[in-house]
This record gives sequence, structure tokens and C-alpha cells, in this order.
Amino acid sequence: MKPLNGPVLDMAPDGTFIEPHRPSLGMILVRLAVFALVLCIGAVMFWTTLILLPFLLLLGVIGYFVARSRLIRL
Repeated sequence: MKPLNGPVLDMAPDGTFIEPHRPSLGMILVRLAVFALVLCIGAVMFWTTLILLPFLLLLGVIGYFVARSRLIRL
């Protein structure tokens, strides 16, 4: 197994360090906008589920008792 020696530093032949590529301000803003959009979509889906779930459960219980009452009549 290879031992872990820490991070790798990129060094040029003359001994100077090579800085890693940094994203531009525009790319950072695009990433933030995409993250905010995904977060908003997730929040809307979550709240829609919380609002609709009680109604769906109530309809399921009503449907169960209607089907059960029809079976008893037969």
C-alpha cells in the first residue's frame, strides 16, 4: 500500500510553485445560481409533498372504507 505523504505541490523546473487554476467570478456566480435554483426546486418539492400528503392519506382512508362498505353489501 502506498504511504500518504500529504498534498502534491506543483513546482516548475526553476523552483517556483505553479498556482492552481482559479475559477473566474462569472463561473462562481453561475455555480451559485445553479445551486440556488436546485435548492429552490428541492424546497418547492418538499413543501408540495408536505401539503399534499395529508390529503392523499385522507383520500386513501376514504377509498378504503368505501371499498370495504361495498364488499360488505355484496
